[in-house]
Amino acid sequence: MVSNYELIKVGEQATPIVVIDDFIPDPLSLVETIAQHHPFTKQDGDFYPGVRSHAPRDYVAHLHTSLTQLFSQLATHNDLLNFGVDKTLQIPLVQLSIANQAPKSLSPIQCIPHIDTQKNNEWAWVHYLFSEPLGGTAFYRHIETGLERVNAAQYEIYFKTLKRQATSVGLPPKAYINGDTSMFTQIARIEPKFNRALLYPANLLHSGCLPNDISNSVDAKKSRLTANASIVF
Repeated sequence: MVSNYELIKVGEQATPIVVIDDFIPDPLSLVETIAQHHPFTKQDGDFYPGVRSHAPRDYVAHLHTSLTQLFSQLATHNDLLNFGVDKTLQIPLVQLSIANQAPKSLSPIQCIPHIDTQKNNEWAWVHYLFSEPLGGTAFYRHIETGLERVNAAQYEIYFKTLKRQATSVGLPPKAYINGDTSMFTQIARIEPKFNRALLYPANLLHSGCLPNDISNSVDAKKSRLTANASIVF
């Protein structure tokens, strides 16, 4: 059962984020298993700045059981019911990720905050499986539109604004975003901690706080290793 968690609200919309510490009982064993049995590769069409692998079955099972219990607790918060947490959850995607892409090879879209979906009923999961200071996760507001979350009704105007700003403001520098810019304000930042996990609505603008001298290693024991999942209600 997940007991060591904190529910926080971020931004002008008071969007909920759940910070969970000590998520699994033996994270070192998990990292060892990943290092020995899970090769990482770059996936075509994936804007993630690194490589991916499949998650161990035991991890997926633990995740499903734990999140089912956790969201049943969160459903007691009436202000979270609009996020669908009182419904049966599904976890259609669980994968492992190592961020290792050199900033000089980033595309403009990788240098600004992003959303994972336009849907209001989907949450994102990131589980930090590294101890080095390789960056946590930050959340943002788009200054011109005022958007912090971008749903299907807002996406067209948001995307059109970004395209116009590419000319009026200019393309972002080839670097990982790590704070306020002329286009975005950082509204929250969660520092990484080994075996810490985050849950947040997947259409909340966010970005990893990746160092711009990040290593290109794919060694799970020495890299910015995370487990990532999509939770749908």
